[in-house]
Amino acid sequence: METTPTKRDNFIWLLLALILLLFSGAWLEQLESEYGPTLVNISLTVTLLVAVWSIQQEKRWYHSKWGVSIIVAGLAFGDHFLESSQLPLIHLSFILLFIITTTVMAGRQVLFSGNVDFNKIIGAICIYILMGLAWAMAYLITEQMYPGSMSGFGEGPWQDNLQAAVYYSFVTLTTLGYGEITPLMPLSRFLAYTEAIAGQFYIAILVASLIGVRLAAIQKEP
Repeated sequence: METTPTKRDNFIWLLLALILLLFSGAWLEQLESEYGPTLVNISLTVTLLVAVWSIQQEKRWYHSKWGVSIIVAGLAFGDHFLESSQLPLIHLSFILLFIITTTVMAGRQVLFSGNVDFNKIIGAICIYILMGLAWAMAYLITEQMYPGSMSGFGEGPWQDNLQAAVYYSFVTLTTLGYGEITPLMPLSRFLAYTEAIAGQFYIAILVASLIGVRLAAIQKEP
């Protein structure tokens, strides 16, 4: 039985990892555990590693996968055990860069690699979740650089604000706008309205394109 991601099921693995990340983060915050930041780092690291090993399958990327995996694990370890005012910002920036890169690579596989199948539909869902996570990291980076950028964010390590950032990000991405958390500074407000615009364009353009390609393929079938 195949237990490693292939191009037929790689997005299923990624989706499961993303759902586990979102659920585990909410569950840990609900429990208010003193080990919350540590477990958040572990959850994020595991999710990023799953993304590394699920998105690209060509052999020439094998060593790059190991390199990125070591960097992800090393930054998570350093962020937790080393006392540095700059390391959390570096860690968050790398996570953001990695999520953006993963989203671009997933988009190439979903949009530019043949007919639409079930795996690519799952891939479209993964891209949407990754977009929300990317903006969540951007909010945390902004708060790290300019404390007080977001109302509703508490003091302490960024891991304590991760769920608030994720919640606000997806509420903004879907344009729900409940209002418990609001951007207070120009940069955070810029991030908020660009995320709302991106969310609407994604639904209107990307998903519609996938459905159109699928319908065209069905019509061509004898």
